[in-house]
Amino acid sequence: MLDSWFHATINTYPEESARVLGKKSDRFDNPIGAVTRETLEDVLNLIIENFSREGLEKALDPVIRIRAVQAFDPANAVSFVFALKDIGESVFEEAEIDILEFHRLVDEIALAAFNRYMKCREDIFLLKATESKRRIHKAFERAGLVAELSEGDLLGSKQS
Repeated sequence: MLDSWFHATINTYPEESARVLGKKSDRFDNPIGAVTRETLEDVLNLIIENFSREGLEKALDPVIRIRAVQAFDPANAVSFVFALKDIGESVFEEAEIDILEFHRLVDEIALAAFNRYMKCREDIFLLKATESKRRIHKAFERAGLVAELSEGDLLGSKQS
């Protein structure tokens, strides 16, 4: 199940990238592929155990963090989760497992992935905004448009 889900996930990347990501799962030769495989394995282990949405978000964080900084829109960033439904159906076809319950679990994983994706995008936005403010402030300082006020200046303005 892990191998099928891993291949479905890397196939959401462009063809050339998917080929590279699928070759090795060595953290040094292929860090994104390795992180993706480890994350998917952690999520599958959580399905077996009792899990919470917070636990799923934490487990999904590494792969979602990567996808949040890449050129994925929100839907495509979390679309890999839904591949698990088809994989589960083929694996559990002969087993006495409630497919509807499994689909509900996959939906929970997707919601957790979306929550984590939005949090990562929010963090990226805040980092960009902070960096922009810092650059503008530095430019104003260099242009002499920003001056440090002394304590006397502050007290003097209050007495006026």
